[in-house]
Amino acid sequence: MPKSRKDSDAPRRIEISTPDDEQPQDADECPFPDAAEADAPDVSAIEGELLEAERNVDEELARLQAMIVDMEQQCVASEDEKQRLAAEMHNYKRRVQQEKDLLKRYANEAIVAELIPVMDNFERAMEVPVESSDGECLMAGVQMIYNQLHGALEGHGVKQVMTEGQTFDPNLHEAVEREESADHPLGTIVKELAKGYMIGDRLIRPARVRVTVEPALSDDE
Repeated sequence: MPKSRKDSDAPRRIEISTPDDEQPQDADECPFPDAAEADAPDVSAIEGELLEAERNVDEELARLQAMIVDMEQQCVASEDEKQRLAAEMHNYKRRVQQEKDLLKRYANEAIVAELIPVMDNFERAMEVPVESSDGECLMAGVQMIYNQLHGALEGHGVKQVMTEGQTFDPNLHEAVEREESADHPLGTIVKELAKGYMIGDRLIRPARVRVTVEPALSDDE
Protein backbone atom coordinates (compact mmCIF):
# COMPACT_ATOMS: atom_id res chain seq x y z
CA MET A 1 0.00 0.00 0.00
CA PRO A 2 1.54 3.34 -1.02
CA LYS A 3 2.48 5.71 1.69
CA SER A 4 0.42 8.75 1.97
CA ARG A 5 1.96 12.15 1.35
CA LYS A 6 1.35 12.93 4.89
CA ASP A 7 3.51 10.09 6.05
CA SER A 8 6.34 11.01 3.65
CA ASP A 9 6.43 14.60 4.64
CA ALA A 10 6.72 13.81 8.33
CA PRO A 11 10.23 14.57 9.77
CA ARG A 12 12.50 11.51 10.29
CA ARG A 13 14.07 10.91 13.71
CA ILE A 14 17.77 10.29 13.80
CA GLU A 15 19.12 8.61 16.86
CA ILE A 16 22.62 9.70 17.89
CA SER A 17 24.52 7.61 20.33
CA THR A 18 26.99 9.16 22.81
CA PRO A 19 30.23 7.66 24.10
CA ASP A 20 28.51 7.03 27.36
CA ASP A 21 25.99 4.83 25.60
CA GLU A 22 28.78 2.64 24.05
CA GLN A 23 29.91 -0.28 26.09
CA PRO A 24 33.76 -0.53 26.38
CA GLN A 25 35.22 -3.61 24.73
CA ASP A 26 37.31 -5.90 26.87
CA ALA A 27 41.06 -5.30 26.28
CA ASP A 28 41.64 -9.00 25.96
CA GLU A 29 39.14 -9.11 23.11
CA CYS A 30 40.86 -6.20 21.17
CA PRO A 31 41.69 -7.54 17.71
CA PHE A 32 44.53 -5.01 17.17
CA PRO A 33 47.88 -5.16 19.07
CA ASP A 34 49.27 -2.19 20.87
CA ALA A 35 51.27 -0.08 18.40
CA ALA A 36 54.18 0.38 20.87
CA GLU A 37 54.40 -3.35 21.42
CA ALA A 38 54.24 -4.04 17.67
CA ASP A 39 57.12 -1.67 16.88
CA ALA A 40 59.41 -2.64 19.82
CA PRO A 41 62.69 -4.22 18.51
CA ASP A 42 64.11 -7.49 19.78
CA VAL A 43 66.97 -6.17 21.98
CA SER A 44 68.53 -9.56 22.62
CA ALA A 45 68.71 -10.30 18.90
CA ILE A 46 70.33 -6.94 18.19
CA GLU A 47 72.86 -7.46 20.97
CA GLY A 48 73.71 -10.86 19.53
CA GLU A 49 74.20 -9.37 16.08
CA LEU A 50 76.43 -6.63 17.52
CA LEU A 51 78.54 -9.18 19.38
CA GLU A 52 78.87 -11.29 16.24
CA ALA A 53 79.83 -8.23 14.20
CA GLU A 54 82.40 -7.25 16.84
CA ARG A 55 83.88 -10.74 16.78
CA ASN A 56 84.09 -10.60 13.00
CA VAL A 57 85.82 -7.22 13.14
CA ASP A 58 88.30 -8.49 15.75
CA GLU A 59 89.04 -11.57 13.67
CA GLU A 60 89.53 -9.47 10.54
CA LEU A 61 91.84 -7.08 12.41
CA ALA A 62 93.85 -10.01 13.75
CA ARG A 63 94.10 -11.47 10.26
CA LEU A 64 95.23 -8.16 8.82
CA GLN A 65 97.77 -7.64 11.60
CA ALA A 66 99.16 -11.13 10.99
CA MET A 67 99.41 -10.32 7.29
CA ILE A 68 101.25 -7.08 8.08
CA VAL A 69 103.70 -8.87 10.38
CA ASP A 70 104.27 -11.56 7.74
CA MET A 71 104.82 -8.95 5.03
CA GLU A 72 107.24 -7.03 7.27
CA GLN A 73 109.18 -10.23 7.91
CA GLN A 74 109.26 -10.96 4.19
CA CYS A 75 110.49 -7.43 3.51
CA VAL A 76 113.24 -7.81 6.12
CA ALA A 77 114.20 -11.20 4.69
CA SER A 78 114.21 -9.77 1.17
CA GLU A 79 116.38 -6.85 2.26
CA ASP A 80 118.80 -9.22 4.03
CA GLU A 81 118.93 -11.41 0.93
CA LYS A 82 119.51 -8.35 -1.23
CA GLN A 83 122.37 -7.18 0.98
CA ARG A 84 123.86 -10.69 1.08
CA LEU A 85 123.75 -10.98 -2.70
CA ALA A 86 125.22 -7.50 -3.07
CA ALA A 87 128.06 -8.42 -0.69
CA GLU A 88 128.68 -11.68 -2.55
CA MET A 89 128.74 -9.83 -5.87
CA HIS A 90 131.14 -7.24 -4.45
CA ASN A 91 133.43 -9.97 -3.11
CA TYR A 92 133.24 -11.84 -6.42
CA LYS A 93 134.20 -8.74 -8.40
CA ARG A 94 137.02 -8.04 -5.96
CA ARG A 95 138.35 -11.61 -6.27
CA VAL A 96 138.13 -11.49 -10.06
CA GLN A 97 139.98 -8.18 -10.12
CA GLN A 98 142.64 -9.54 -7.77
CA GLU A 99 143.08 -12.60 -9.96
CA LYS A 100 143.36 -10.42 -13.04
CA ASP A 101 145.93 -8.25 -11.31
CA LEU A 102 147.90 -11.30 -10.22
CA LEU A 103 147.79 -12.80 -13.69
CA LYS A 104 148.92 -9.53 -15.18
CA ARG A 105 151.56 -9.09 -12.52
CA TYR A 106 153.02 -12.58 -12.75
CA ALA A 107 152.29 -13.35 -16.40
CA ASN A 108 155.98 -12.97 -17.27
CA GLU A 109 157.22 -14.96 -14.29
CA ALA A 110 158.30 -17.95 -16.42
CA ILE A 111 160.10 -15.67 -18.87
CA VAL A 112 161.86 -13.85 -16.05
CA ALA A 113 162.95 -17.17 -14.54
CA GLU A 114 164.55 -18.06 -17.90
CA LEU A 115 166.26 -14.67 -18.18
CA ILE A 116 167.85 -14.83 -14.75
CA PRO A 117 170.64 -17.20 -15.91
CA VAL A 118 171.29 -14.78 -18.79
CA MET A 119 171.71 -12.01 -16.23
CA ASP A 120 174.13 -14.23 -14.33
CA ASN A 121 176.21 -14.79 -17.47
CA PHE A 122 176.31 -11.08 -18.18
CA GLU A 123 177.57 -10.44 -14.64
CA ARG A 124 180.25 -13.12 -14.96
CA ALA A 125 181.35 -11.69 -18.29
CA MET A 126 181.71 -8.23 -16.78
CA GLU A 127 183.95 -9.61 -14.04
CA VAL A 128 186.56 -10.76 -16.58
CA PRO A 129 189.61 -8.46 -16.51
CA VAL A 130 190.10 -6.38 -19.64
CA GLU A 131 193.66 -5.65 -20.79
CA SER A 132 193.13 -3.96 -24.16
CA SER A 133 191.21 -1.08 -25.60
CA ASP A 134 189.26 -3.44 -27.83
CA GLY A 135 188.32 -5.49 -24.78
CA GLU A 136 187.22 -2.36 -22.95
CA CYS A 137 185.06 -1.40 -25.92
CA LEU A 138 183.51 -4.85 -25.98
CA MET A 139 182.93 -4.77 -22.24
CA ALA A 140 181.21 -1.39 -22.55
CA GLY A 141 178.80 -2.94 -25.04
CA VAL A 142 178.16 -5.87 -22.72
CA GLN A 143 177.52 -3.45 -19.85
CA MET A 144 175.08 -1.48 -22.00
CA ILE A 145 173.13 -4.61 -22.96
CA TYR A 146 173.07 -5.72 -19.33
CA ASN A 147 171.73 -2.35 -18.20
CA GLN A 148 169.01 -2.45 -20.87
CA LEU A 149 167.97 -5.94 -19.86
CA HIS A 150 168.02 -5.02 -16.17
CA GLY A 151 165.90 -1.91 -16.84
CA ALA A 152 163.38 -3.94 -18.86
CA LEU A 153 163.00 -6.43 -16.02
CA GLU A 154 162.54 -3.65 -13.48
CA GLY A 155 159.86 -2.18 -15.72
CA HIS A 156 157.90 -5.44 -15.31
CA GLY A 157 158.13 -5.36 -11.52
CA VAL A 158 161.30 -7.45 -11.14
CA LYS A 159 163.57 -6.45 -8.27
CA GLN A 160 166.66 -7.88 -6.63
CA VAL A 161 166.66 -9.40 -3.16
CA MET A 162 168.63 -7.38 -0.61
CA THR A 163 171.58 -9.34 0.71
CA GLU A 164 174.89 -7.99 2.08
CA GLY A 165 174.61 -6.67 5.60
CA GLN A 166 171.10 -8.14 5.96
CA THR A 167 170.08 -10.81 8.42
CA PHE A 168 169.62 -14.18 6.78
CA ASP A 169 165.98 -14.86 5.89
CA PRO A 170 165.21 -18.41 4.72
CA ASN A 171 162.23 -17.04 2.79
CA LEU A 172 164.53 -14.90 0.63
CA HIS A 173 168.03 -16.32 0.92
CA GLU A 174 169.80 -19.61 0.38
CA ALA A 175 172.89 -20.11 2.53
CA VAL A 176 175.44 -21.93 0.38
CA GLU A 177 178.54 -20.93 2.40
CA ARG A 178 179.30 -20.24 6.04
CA GLU A 179 181.88 -17.99 7.55
CA GLU A 180 183.01 -17.98 11.16
CA SER A 181 182.99 -14.44 12.43
CA ALA A 182 183.06 -12.75 15.80
CA ASP A 183 182.69 -9.31 14.20
CA HIS A 184 179.13 -9.83 12.94
CA PRO A 185 175.97 -11.03 14.63
CA LEU A 186 175.08 -14.64 14.02
CA GLY A 187 173.34 -15.16 10.68
CA THR A 188 174.56 -11.97 9.01
CA ILE A 189 175.01 -12.11 5.24
CA VAL A 190 178.63 -11.18 4.43
CA LYS A 191 178.76 -12.01 0.71
CA GLU A 192 176.33 -12.40 -2.16
CA LEU A 193 177.28 -15.27 -4.45
CA ALA A 194 174.30 -15.05 -6.81
CA LYS A 195 171.57 -12.46 -6.99
CA GLY A 196 168.02 -13.27 -6.01
CA TYR A 197 165.00 -11.90 -7.83
CA MET A 198 161.38 -11.20 -7.00
CA ILE A 199 158.27 -10.05 -8.87
CA GLY A 200 156.25 -7.98 -6.48
CA ASP A 201 156.17 -10.03 -3.31
CA ARG A 202 156.71 -13.38 -5.07
CA LEU A 203 160.16 -14.91 -4.95
CA ILE A 204 161.50 -16.07 -8.32
CA ARG A 205 164.89 -17.22 -7.14
CA PRO A 206 166.44 -16.90 -3.67
CA ALA A 207 169.73 -15.10 -3.33
CA ARG A 208 172.68 -17.44 -2.75
CA VAL A 209 174.72 -16.04 0.09
CA ARG A 210 177.45 -16.61 2.63
CA VAL A 211 176.36 -16.19 6.27
CA THR A 212 178.20 -15.91 9.56
CA VAL A 213 178.30 -18.64 12.16
CA GLU A 214 179.75 -18.78 15.64
CA PRO A 215 183.50 -19.29 15.70
CA ALA A 216 184.58 -22.79 16.61
CA LEU A 217 186.22 -23.17 20.00
CA SER A 218 189.98 -23.73 19.85
CA ASP A 219 191.66 -26.63 21.62
CA ASP A 220 193.32 -24.23 24.09
CA GLU A 221 189.97 -22.90 25.33
